Amino acid sequence: ITEVSFLKTAQDPQIAAYRQSIVDVLCKNQNEEQFIVEMQLTHHKGFEKRAQYYAAKAYSSQILKEDDDHKKMAVYSKLKGVIFLAITNFIMFPEKNYGWKSEHRILDEKTYENDLKDFYFVFVELEKFNKTIEESKTLEEKWCYFFKHADETTLADIDYLTGSDPI
Repeated sequence: ITEVSFLKTAQDPQIAAYRQSIVDVLCKNQNEEQFIVEMQLTHHKGFEKRAQYYAAKAYSSQILKEDDDHKKMAVYSKLKGVIFLAITNFIMFPEKNYGWKSEHRILDEKTYENDLKDFYFVFVELEKFNKTIEESKTLEEKWCYFFKHADETTLADIDYLTGSDPI
C-alpha cells in the first residue's frame, strides 16, 4: 500500500440516508491498483449493488475528462484493477456455509476463466467467524478476531494477537 485516503461518507446522495458504514477507505498499491475497504455494521437491501457501484465508480474515475474527450482506445489501457473489501458485522450470504470469507470475480460461464480481471470483491462476514483468540493463527484470522471482539479486547490480547507480526 502506497496511498491511503478516506472516501466521502456520501458517495451517492440517494443512498446516503441508508448508510450504516463505520468507515470507507481507499488505498492504492505500487501498481496503482485501488482497494476500497468498507466496514458495515448492518445489512440493508442493495448493499451488494452498492459494492459493485463503488468499485465501478473507482474504476471509471481513473480516466480523466480530458482523456475521455480524446476517445482514444489507449486511454482504457491505463485502467488499473479495483478490489472491494467489505468487513461486515452480519451474515451477508446465508446460503454460503463454507466459511467466513467469500471471494468474487468475473468468470466465463463455460470455462470459469477469469478473463476480465479488474474487479475483485472480498466479503468478510464476522458473524460467521467463530475462532477463539488461540485458534486465530494467520494474520487474516487475527484481524478478523480483533474486528469481531474489538470492544472486549484487552492490551494483553492485542500483544498476543500481534506477537512479532507486522500488523
